[in-house]
Amino acid sequence: MMIKRIIFFMAIAYAEMSCGQKEYKSEEPPLMLSKIQDEFARLVEKFLPSVVNIEVAWDEVAHDSFGDNDFLQDFLEGFLFRDKDSSGKKRGFRGGGPKIPQKQRVASQGSGFIIGSKPSKEGKQKTIYVVTNKHVIEGALKRNSSSVCRPGSKVKVRLQSGISYEAEILGSDLMCDIAVLAFKSEESHPELTWGDSGAVKQGHFALAAGNPFGLGGTVTVGRISYKNREFGSDNGDNTEGPDLFLQSDAAMNKGNSGGPLLNIYGEVIGVNTAIFSPTGTYAGISFSVPSARAKIVVDQIIEKGFVHRGIIGVFLHPKEVYGTEHMKKGMRGVLIKEVAPGSSADKKGVRAGDVILSVNDTPVKHWIQVRSIIGFIKPGQSVKLTILRGKNQLNIDVPVESFSSDTLQKTNQFMGVSFGTNSGKVVIQQIEEDSLWRSTLIEEDEILRLGDQDVKDPKVFVSQLNQLQEKGIKRIILTLKRKGKEISLVLPLDHGGEYESS
Repeated sequence: MMIKRIIFFMAIAYAEMSCGQKEYKSEEPPLMLSKIQDEFARLVEKFLPSVVNIEVAWDEVAHDSFGDNDFLQDFLEGFLFRDKDSSGKKRGFRGGGPKIPQKQRVASQGSGFIIGSKPSKEGKQKTIYVVTNKHVIEGALKRNSSSVCRPGSKVKVRLQSGISYEAEILGSDLMCDIAVLAFKSEESHPELTWGDSGAVKQGHFALAAGNPFGLGGTVTVGRISYKNREFGSDNGDNTEGPDLFLQSDAAMNKGNSGGPLLNIYGEVIGVNTAIFSPTGTYAGISFSVPSARAKIVVDQIIEKGFVHRGIIGVFLHPKEVYGTEHMKKGMRGVLIKEVAPGSSADKKGVRAGDVILSVNDTPVKHWIQVRSIIGFIKPGQSVKLTILRGKNQLNIDVPVESFSSDTLQKTNQFMGVSFGTNSGKVVIQQIEEDSLWRSTLIEEDEILRLGDQDVKDPKVFVSQLNQLQEKGIKRIILTLKRKGKEISLVLPLDHGGEYESS
């Protein structure tokens, strides 16, 4: 009985509340929020037509593998079929001779943005310039090349309207992970303009646009989280590699690479490059190449096809130095572990063991900072190094020399094999899929002798190989060290020197 009364009174109370309650009407949002919302929408409408999708396709050679996946095929072809393969064709045992490499078509996609154009001297067509990341179009490039494409590779630029254009790669730069594409069009296309990444502050709004997961036309909004973030592998020996980044919390995912990071004026303050994530998807931290560096690289590629960068000839330790005997409390620096003989730093008396405290009065604590500052100083000018040598603090002005982004490709490559140095020794860095030497050499082989001549410099070595090839020599004897063992090989200098398969 008590329960029935409670339910009855609750029903009456609810009825009275319903009768007395006025009809709810939504209030207008505050005027300021409404204006901000409309302003963002106007901004996106303005810049989004300049953002493009990049589609890349290339042929990749699939070499024979002897891993676990081939066990069943080994068994069937080697034992059940013996003199025939699984399709019934005549064959020897597996491993009796190399298989013909199989080509497979590979595709990838990313983002980019239109940054400029140039009218053609003849006709109505214009050249439209598009900025993206080097790693977006990497598959279309020959190994160790900044602009030479693989045979059969294709790069397409797809606009927001859905129209696609076939593009060429004008050039690329590994240090900043920047590439510039160009396509021809009779139509005019909206272009973005560079903003000042140096004026950006932590907390400023940032908008990222691109093609995440193939979903073109996507825009996300965030804020600048950090400036000049040293992000990348620690390798003080590399002339090229990671750079200083703008860090933001604007959401980015696979496919955003190469797209623009914009300020509230619709200007490009960065080129979206990477995310930091344990899962491979957005986790709140995104990285973009600052426009102050990207613009210099893009302008040089458009003008010359490659990038000239400043160097002084020092190799740096990847970890910051602090707390040593002669360093004051709070002092940080970068250790010079090697100085290239004959370099401008060597001529000015810079030594291995010196600790760089600042570059042009900018304090440094990471090797990427040192390389980045020097790299964007015009060759021919000088850079001021403040170094700590023992107890003494010295200021040394060092002339900046020039390093080209395609130097390694032009001087240190032969027969599709790229040579470099490691701890003063000449080693194989990369081998292209179609190289005649691929089946014989492996990466990280140390080159000891060419014939009876010692090999000490990759440039001299490649020059010697070219001279022998020009003389019509068909084969060479190369001595190398592999896994601690010294071996000698006979290698062809062209297809005419290739041995018949037995």
